[in-house]
Amino acid sequence: MFKRFHLITLLAALLTAAAACGDTATEPATNPGDNQDDVNNGGKTDLPDDAPEDSCTKRRADALQGNEAVFTKDAVRWACADVEGVNNNNQDDRGQEYCEFFAVVQPPPEFEGDPMPAPITVGRIESIEEDNLGRLFVNTTELGIEWTDDQIFHLEDYEDEVFGQCIFTSWHQGTPGPVPACDSPEGCPNVLGVEVNEDVFSMKLPTNSNEAAAALVDDCLAAFVPEGDPANPDDPLHSDFYRGCMITAEVYGTEWRRSDPAICAAIMRLGECGCSLPDNADVATSLVPPQPIVSDDGSQEVTFRGFPLGTWAGLDSLPAGCRHVDLGDGSQTVVACDLTSADLIDHSADLKRRCLEKYGDNVVVHVPVPSELITCQPPADGTYAGTCSETPWIVDN
Repeated sequence: MFKRFHLITLLAALLTAAAACGDTATEPATNPGDNQDDVNNGGKTDLPDDAPEDSCTKRRADALQGNEAVFTKDAVRWACADVEGVNNNNQDDRGQEYCEFFAVVQPPPEFEGDPMPAPITVGRIESIEEDNLGRLFVNTTELGIEWTDDQIFHLEDYEDEVFGQCIFTSWHQGTPGPVPACDSPEGCPNVLGVEVNEDVFSMKLPTNSNEAAAALVDDCLAAFVPEGDPANPDDPLHSDFYRGCMITAEVYGTEWRRSDPAICAAIMRLGECGCSLPDNADVATSLVPPQPIVSDDGSQEVTFRGFPLGTWAGLDSLPAGCRHVDLGDGSQTVVACDLTSADLIDHSADLKRRCLEKYGDNVVVHVPVPSELITCQPPADGTYAGTCSETPWIVDN
């Protein structure tokens, strides 16, 4: 029999494994997973509205039939890019995969001879507001920039130079700053002069928090696991990924995401295969503690800022034109990627979308798996225990 407490600690580790000046207050939208037809214009949702079965079929294809491995021995992974259907029709819901993104731009002078303007953030979520019905208002900076003729001439003269940066951040919502690098004599790190601080560079969606990650682990573990019809070998519920995805549909209605179904599938397989940790290994506390940690003297320290970002090749690499912003803690939770003047001219209406198209599929969230601590004893009466491998979290069907 597997030990539920040990599995929860393991799974918590697995889970814990976005312009011009001015704000844009958007229309209200319900929480992810709710039906938005009653509150968004004519049913033009900002989130996918496929049936759960269709979403799970799509996410299974993404995870298992693509060229990149979502499940590995040491990590569960997914791209920062949102799935098709997440958009900004009524409000900007982009940034759903524990990875929010926006642009920092250094505009040239509006008119020849003017001083250089201050850098701006484009498509960045500034705040989340909730009304008394639980509907969320997402407030963002402008998604694009209207250039003057002089600015366009300047950008065209320097067509291949970098005037902006796409920012991808997995800094968990609610995890405080400042970052350790701010203690250096050189001051806080910056991107094109914009200081890297909690207000600008941390995620803002409440679903992108430490607490939400831990809750997803616990709720997926406690959920009823559906089983396929034993008389029908083609029943999609015989697929490990599909079963985990349908748990996500039942518990949260977020089966359309990349992240939640992948995590739930890994969780489910650990449970089905009787996996646990050594009695003395408190993985949840050591790897994903509530943030910040408060010492006896009242001082606070952030020991886990969010999921590290890398690319499909690993955590030590990024797409060409990208770099990790050094926060001083080794967390690898903020990535900056180049935007050239051509990007800024050709995609001025929605630079956030340009960031997604240019880099989003290859900036990858990595949820570390403590594989060396995991032991599994599949239960003799488990319906799918016979398919358990030594690494059952590597979901392959």
